[in-house]
Amino acid sequence: MHDLLSAAWQPLLTTRAVGRGDNCVEHTLTSTNTVLKELARNGARHGSVCLCECQTGGRGRLGRAWSSPEGRGIWCSVLLRPEMPAERAPLITFCAALAVTRAVRRLCGLEVRIKWPNDVVLDGRKLCGVLLEMGFDVHGGMFVIVGTGLNVRRGAYPPELSDRAIALEEVCAPPERGELIAAYLSELELALTEVEKSGLPGIAEAYRELSCTLGSEVQVIGTEERFTGVAEEIDQSGALLVRDADGELRRVLAGDVSVRGMMGYV
Repeated sequence: MHDLLSAAWQPLLTTRAVGRGDNCVEHTLTSTNTVLKELARNGARHGSVCLCECQTGGRGRLGRAWSSPEGRGIWCSVLLRPEMPAERAPLITFCAALAVTRAVRRLCGLEVRIKWPNDVVLDGRKLCGVLLEMGFDVHGGMFVIVGTGLNVRRGAYPPELSDRAIALEEVCAPPERGELIAAYLSELELALTEVEKSGLPGIAEAYRELSCTLGSEVQVIGTEERFTGVAEEIDQSGALLVRDADGELRRVLAGDVSVRGMMGYV
C-alpha cells in the first residue's frame, strides 16, 4: 500500500490541529487545492489536509501547470482558518516555505534554501513549490488553502525541466513520504502560531537565515517591465526590497512578478 493512502503519517503527528481535521486522502484528484477549497466552503475544519498520489490538474503560481505523477512526490493541501486579519493571511506562504525547508533539512540533512517568496530549492533547482489561495465559507468565515508540491522521487517532474527542478531521490535516499508529511505539518503549525502572534517578524529571522535570495543579484520579471538589482530585505508585508542599478530601493510584490538569479533559476 502507498504510504500516503495508508494512515501511516497520522500517528507521527505532533500537532494540535494541523492534520487532524476532515482529511481527504485519495489516489487521484484534479487538484488538492481545488478539492480542499470546496470542502472549506462547506465548513471543513481548521487543519484539514487533502493528499493524493496523482493530480490530473495540478497548479502552481502565476497560473502555471504543476506536474504531479503517481507516487513521485507529495501533492498536499492544508486548510487553515488563521486567527489573523485577512490582509495578513498572504504571509502564510512564508510559513509554508519555511516549514518545508525545516522538515527536509531535519529529515534529510540537506542544505535546502528558500527562493523568495516560497520556492524551496536545492543545488540551484526547485524542489518544492507553494500555492496559497484564500476564500470564504458559507458563513463568511475566511480560510486559506496552502498547497505544496514536493518532488521526492525521480520522475516527479518532466525531463525538460531538469535544469530547473530536482527531486530528493537524486541526492539522497529519501525518507518515507509519510515522515515528510508529518514533519512538514508540525513545522507549519509552529510557523503559523508565530505569525498569528507577531506577524511576519515572528518568523522573519528564521526565514532570512534560509533565504538564497537576500543579498543576491536578481532579475525582476514583470508583465510590463524587468530590471536587475540586489535583493536587500523583506518588509513586514512580505514584499521584497530590491535596490536597482540606479540606487533606488524598489518594492516587489510576489503576485506580480517572477524573481530569478542572474545566472539561472535561483
